[in-house]
Amino acid sequence: MVRFPSARINLRSSSVKKKLALVQLAKHREPRLLVTGQTVSQFGDGVALVALTLLVLDTTHSVSKLAWFSAARMAPLVVFLLVGGAIVDRFSRRILLLISDCVRAVLTAVLVVLIATGHLKFFELIVFAVLFGTFDAVFMPAMTALTPEIVPEELLPAMNAVRPLSNNLMGSMIGPAVGGLIAAVSTSWAIGVDCGTFLVSASALFLMKPTPTPRRTPGSSMLSEIKEGVRYVRQTRWLRTGLLAAGIGNAVLFSSMSVLIPFFLIHTLHESKVVVGFTFAVSGLAAVVGALIASNMKTPRRRIRVMWCIWTLASLSALVIAFATHYWEVLCFPIIAEPMLVLGNVIWESMMQTEVPRDLLGRASSVDWFVSLALAPMGIVLAGFLATAWGVRTYFFVMSLVAAAPGVWIILSRKINEIDQDRVKGSAVAAPSPATFPRDENPSSQNLGI
Repeated sequence: MVRFPSARINLRSSSVKKKLALVQLAKHREPRLLVTGQTVSQFGDGVALVALTLLVLDTTHSVSKLAWFSAARMAPLVVFLLVGGAIVDRFSRRILLLISDCVRAVLTAVLVVLIATGHLKFFELIVFAVLFGTFDAVFMPAMTALTPEIVPEELLPAMNAVRPLSNNLMGSMIGPAVGGLIAAVSTSWAIGVDCGTFLVSASALFLMKPTPTPRRTPGSSMLSEIKEGVRYVRQTRWLRTGLLAAGIGNAVLFSSMSVLIPFFLIHTLHESKVVVGFTFAVSGLAAVVGALIASNMKTPRRRIRVMWCIWTLASLSALVIAFATHYWEVLCFPIIAEPMLVLGNVIWESMMQTEVPRDLLGRASSVDWFVSLALAPMGIVLAGFLATAWGVRTYFFVMSLVAAAPGVWIILSRKINEIDQDRVKGSAVAAPSPATFPRDENPSSQNLGI
């Protein structure tokens, strides 16, 4: 892939020696700043996860209003993701991340002031959630698109593994634990901590070197650029089929794990709430281990087949629940699935960052996020309905096979795996130029607008 010379970063292959990838990654200034800022920010997200939940309950004393608050944050994220992807492909990704962090810092600061002055009502909480979700819609694709601009291609797997590592370690384990302690004393202090972490992340982005503005067609409208991004995904075989298959797996299996497994433990195996908490902790720890392994993993030559072998095994590991009679057997599912999901995700994201043209990466990433997030709520509702009708054991047995079937098809498909043909043969040309579309899949050859 042709790299931006204006990024002023040495991306030579020879700079990556045979050492731990995380050690090599730490030697590069820009990735080091980004990872540091994001790790601190993930800690703040974990603190806020507990603090905001307690704040809504303290303010409204209503579970239904807590659900409305969560929906208010998720809805704009899903609705504006495609728009956010188009914005990401128009402006400097670093500047957009900086703006997003600063705005979210201001929003949390305003929330602290409203709490301190006693003026916080449910309406203000809903407005906060909507605005926060809107800027999340820009942040997610911008992060994916910025990464290949500042990280050597050989270290993309390490960089893409650091993010789930910090997310699970800081955002899902340490952050919530500290957030609960702080919120027990003062909810406003806990949210103030989250505000401070956004400022730390923004400072790290500010200290980074300027990154180039993506190339775009002069005079093109936002709508036409969104259509171009969706059209590219639809006409790029490995992306189209991968998103469809992953969307099915997320909808019918992985999005419902956090709901059906606790229900199964308590109501079927008659375990205690302590066991449920222990299961979540083990799941988070397994994901951390997977991220550590992925951080030093070289991108395989047969990326599609390796990735989908990993994800298919993760889907099939759910079969254990169909026959589980003890909680330790249930633990086998997250212990196997969580690291494999992380490993597959690292290959997928690294592949997007090397195969998708740089000027389309933001929009392609937004389509990826859109499909994943839009199907998750529907999958949870479907899982609840079918698990009630069939039973949890039967649901996991059937849906494990349903989720694995598309992966088997992709593994066996020659056409889908053609993207790796040159890599397998050892060709020097392993990826297309970012200025062009993949060979034989040029979106301009067909008119498939949305």
